[in-house]
Amino acid sequence: MLVPFRGKPLLEWTVDLVNRLPVDHRVVVLGAERDEVRARIPLTDWRVAVNDRWNTGMAGSLHAADSAALAGGLLIFLGDMPCVPEQVCVKVISLAGGTPVAPSYNGIRGFPVYLPPHLRPRLHGLHGDRGARSLLEQCRVIPQSDDPGVLWDVDRVEDLQCAPLRD
Repeated sequence: MLVPFRGKPLLEWTVDLVNRLPVDHRVVVLGAERDEVRARIPLTDWRVAVNDRWNTGMAGSLHAADSAALAGGLLIFLGDMPCVPEQVCVKVISLAGGTPVAPSYNGIRGFPVYLPPHLRPRLHGLHGDRGARSLLEQCRVIPQSDDPGVLWDVDRVEDLQCAPLRD
């Protein structure tokens, strides 16, 4: 999360994006490097949750986010996806309701994912690194044929060489 990308730490791109969105509450889940992340990334007005089981997969982070979040739906981002377009996030938010919503690129579902309130209790039944895929069977998918940023994530430093271009 602290690897530099275009002048700032990777996670800071997602934090800055979410800070610009019309959402009432923000939760960031930290695991490895949590103390250094807190020291280097401005998290003013964010609720910080800790996932001590970060190495067991995404499910632990979803549990922590759900436990720290207030009532309502969840808009789920990944901290290693610095190129998610703001206008896509606004579209997902505009369609939030009783059904999950997510953008896609070339037919592949991406992020952010909106999870409605009635599905939140099921997050605690998830395990491993598959995330909330099993909860998204009835997902409303928004095609994004022009921007791969909804899919592109950084799993290794080498992935930074393949970043989508931005104007």
